[in-house]
Amino acid sequence: MSHGKRIEWVDVVKYVCIIMVMLSHLETQTDIWRAFYTPFFLTAFFFTAGYVYKPKGSFKEFLYSKFRQLFVPWLVFSVFDLLLSQVLSFNVHESLAVELKWNFLQIRGQGDQIWFVAALFIAFIPFYFFIKKYETISEKNNRGRYSKKYLIAIAVAWLLSFISILYTRLVPAYALPWNSTALPWHIEYMFQAMFYMVLGYYFRHNFEGLLDRHNTSMTRIAAAILYVLIVFVPFFAKIEMSTVADIIYQYIASFIGIVTLIMIAKKVKSNKYINYVGQNTLIYFALHGKVYSVIQTVLKKAAAGFYTAILNNTVVSSVFCFALSLVLSVVLIVPAYIINRWLPFIVGRSREKQR
Repeated sequence: MSHGKRIEWVDVVKYVCIIMVMLSHLETQTDIWRAFYTPFFLTAFFFTAGYVYKPKGSFKEFLYSKFRQLFVPWLVFSVFDLLLSQVLSFNVHESLAVELKWNFLQIRGQGDQIWFVAALFIAFIPFYFFIKKYETISEKNNRGRYSKKYLIAIAVAWLLSFISILYTRLVPAYALPWNSTALPWHIEYMFQAMFYMVLGYYFRHNFEGLLDRHNTSMTRIAAAILYVLIVFVPFFAKIEMSTVADIIYQYIASFIGIVTLIMIAKKVKSNKYINYVGQNTLIYFALHGKVYSVIQTVLKKAAAGFYTAILNNTVVSSVFCFALSLVLSVVLIVPAYIINRWLPFIVGRSREKQR
């Protein structure tokens, strides 16, 4: 979503995350994979959205930009997917009217098509005003006043995020008609998303140089080991935590996962394939489900015994689902190219300036 020259390590981070997104939706996913990617694979997306954000223009101009870059793609892809499912479906579906209703309500877990794009669009609204406040703080810092006040801003963003998580954990699910604490258009989630966007923004302006100076082979190895320990010790030891302790643990795991991923991404030698996938994660998020459904249906009909054997073996299933995610990433290059070449307006781009 940045304007101008792309930042290669950001596309590497987004590539890793979209592979994990596709992995998370496969029937062959395992608990070990889920424990590994859950802390960072969505929060890192929000982090990069905040990192590449450049404040400029009025709120009206900002909203129009996000409407074109996020809302329009969400609308086009989500409705297209619903219409296609009514004609070509591999699963049981409600009527088109019912599915459209839930899609436009955007309640998490209730037929919320391409929910992440909708959630990002909503999270950008409070983020805009938060960053406007940051710009005021920056001006004061330039005059030597209120130094380190951006840390207070991060703390405020975290507090709002923490409160929103407490809401989802403590409010009874039956309090709302759809038996979920989720609110329309992911309102209950927007401050959680905004927190990581704020972290990304402040990282670029205040902390990136510090990380770069300490991004050595040893620190990357240490960070990776620390992340693995934090994620898998509670997983294998079956450690139970209180609500507050579990929330804090998730924040720590997510933060270390993002930092580790960034450190590695900044040193990885990228290529055209990784960059292209990283540049088109919105298209991948929107289309991978239908492509996977086709592959899954073919496997069940043409190689049912083989496919069942894979699902029943944890190790083989773990390897197979990762390989299938990579296959999906290659297959989806075709529709991504078609959209970028002939229908770029769908994803808020122009033919003259494709990214």
